[in-house]
Amino acid sequence: RVAITAGDKVAGGGPTSALDAEVDVDVEVEGAWGDEDLQLEEGSEPEFDKSDGEGSAAGWDVDEDLELPPDLDIAVTAVTGGSYNPPAIGTSTAKRWADNSQFAVDHLMGGSVDSAMRLLDDQVGVVDFNPYKSLFMQVMGRGAVCLPGIPCQAPVFAYPPRNLNENAPKNALPRKFIKLTELVEQLQVGYQLTTQGKFGDAAVKFHSILLSVPLLIVDTKEEMNEAIQLMGICREYILGLQMELARKELPRRTVDDQIRICELAAYFTHCNLQPMHLMLTLRTAVSLFYKMKNFKTAASFARRLIDLGPKPDIATQMRKILAACEKNPTDEHKLQYDQHNPFVLCAKTYQPIYRGKAVERCPLCSVNYTPECKGQICTVCKVAEVGKECIGLRICPNQFR
Repeated sequence: RVAITAGDKVAGGGPTSALDAEVDVDVEVEGAWGDEDLQLEEGSEPEFDKSDGEGSAAGWDVDEDLELPPDLDIAVTAVTGGSYNPPAIGTSTAKRWADNSQFAVDHLMGGSVDSAMRLLDDQVGVVDFNPYKSLFMQVMGRGAVCLPGIPCQAPVFAYPPRNLNENAPKNALPRKFIKLTELVEQLQVGYQLTTQGKFGDAAVKFHSILLSVPLLIVDTKEEMNEAIQLMGICREYILGLQMELARKELPRRTVDDQIRICELAAYFTHCNLQPMHLMLTLRTAVSLFYKMKNFKTAASFARRLIDLGPKPDIATQMRKILAACEKNPTDEHKLQYDQHNPFVLCAKTYQPIYRGKAVERCPLCSVNYTPECKGQICTVCKVAEVGKECIGLRICPNQFR
């Protein structure tokens, strides 16, 4: 009798495991393991058990039929050898910003440029985004903070929120790109450039402020009104400075050229400027009209300047000019300018549009145009389509309630 284990090989032998069962090859098997009478004698046929199996308790009854409820619905997961199913990709913080907000600047912070452009188009009619390129790059660069890690490892990006008291990540919003107070500080720089006579640089500064206003987010209605007022100031200065730059480039060879120069100088005095700058435009207009011998109109400019309360020496000079003009209150040349008839200026042709005439406006900066300019790009903001129907500027959460 030789005791072997189930792990041994029939031929050749081999190591066995301590967990294998010992089997004695000479033991007589009984019970359920017993050999049936196979009836292998020559000429005999095997007999099969034709009983119904009732009363049999021996063996492993693993094949019995189980009656299960028919309404069970259990998903069967196919398991294949060596396969791995990764978890689903979650929503990034930047993507949540675009989903949670209706402000264009929040979409830019999250890198969703297409949706930001659609919002600006729907709200303020922006159709040409080339002037916005540098500003968009600045906004997208401020959306995340890069934290350098250990050497040879990629940096970690963090997304600072502006609503720190919000615990749910799905409601997170990015921090503000620019504050209204910062734009007001830039406005003071534009005023200084205008006072210094740097009209080109001043126009660029005012244009930058104008494009930044639609990317603001303010909390109160008072701040929203202040932002709208800021856009109006930039519009008036850009329009006036553009006219002044165009006037300086005009030739002075003929009388018609001189008349056109005087007209632009007169129109500049009707832009809504700060008093110190309005006085400078009036002094220019008085000088030009006096030289053209349009004394009546020159006298009106002198009166407006005196009413603003200039310095004593300037006031004295204006009174002298006024006294000289009143001796001969006539205009030698006829201009397309009527100071007593209210008008607005076309930002493209620099021609007056008198009250009662049809007018088109830019949906972003609200500058005026003649109906022929509808569908063109605004010459003041340089991004919006003139006459386009829009829902209006959206920079305050109260506007969406």
